[in-house]
Amino acid sequence: MDNIIIEEFKHYKVFLYGRQAQGQQTDYGININIPSGKVIIKFCMNWMRENYYEDKNGKYTFNVFLRTDKYINWIDLLRNEKPLFFCYNLDTNICYITTSDEPVGEAENSED
Repeated sequence: MDNIIIEEFKHYKVFLYGRQAQGQQTDYGININIPSGKVIIKFCMNWMRENYYEDKNGKYTFNVFLRTDKYINWIDLLRNEKPLFFCYNLDTNICYITTSDEPVGEAENSED
């Protein structure tokens, strides 16, 4: 059976890089705090690495690498949906964010 972390998160921080430092290949970044640690997402146009995680005494750091064209989709979910959950498969290093189950045809409520 897969070893999967699924945790709700409520805060994130966005990074937009104007000029890349030497050796830096990231165009955009998003950091997410989750109960078991932190998620560092790097959106890269010309450089890709495999996802990996570090476990330091039960506190995880998830390092996630995605193509730059995926950035707009992630930001859209972060800005417009709640609750959101971060999911990471410790065996395959595949990750994603997801919403909770929502009823079909649910309209967005603009009176929040």
